[in-house]
Amino acid sequence: EPRLFADGADAGMYDGLGLDVTTRQPKVMTFANWILGMWELYARNPNADRYAIFQDDVAAYKNLRGYLDRCEFPERGYWNLFTFMENERRVMGQSGWVESNQTGRGALGLVFNRDAVVEILSNADYIVRWPQNEARGDSIIDGQIVKALRREGWTEYVHAPSLVEHTGQLAGSMSKLVHPAAKTFRGEQFDAMTLLGK
Repeated sequence: EPRLFADGADAGMYDGLGLDVTTRQPKVMTFANWILGMWELYARNPNADRYAIFQDDVAAYKNLRGYLDRCEFPERGYWNLFTFMENERRVMGQSGWVESNQTGRGALGLVFNRDAVVEILSNADYIVRWPQNEARGDSIIDGQIVKALRREGWTEYVHAPSLVEHTGQLAGSMSKLVHPAAKTFRGEQFDAMTLLGK
């Protein structure tokens, strides 16, 4: 039962999707929308084992949820479902979860356990005070999350192959910058369940 967090949009725009929708008026920008979305996911489901949050226009494999449910979640770690180009070199020739370079590139699809969510939402330096940064306080959610968790001994993991992709390689919600595709993404028709046992 996904929930859409629409920043600066009218809820009526999404009536045909059959989704629960939370809208923000006026617009609060990327960082605040992501953090408020995470707060809401946690507040509505405080006893969930895992929380997944996606950003931008994202494509994923068929049966991704089923595959993730069968993966062993890392102790004091979290998953970044998008294997950014810098991390693709690290995962080359491997299959499954691999420690990232710990720079937190890409918040396209992130999965946390409950303890990690509490750690993020209560972090004063990298999360709570970040909107006070006049130059970048409305963006860089990926970098702030990895810094907040890394300082507390948490590790980010990426996957070989990349499990999600930014569709069309269009500019994201924060800028007009076009990022290269994840070379290891196998396309929306690929069945994630075939990755089991590899």
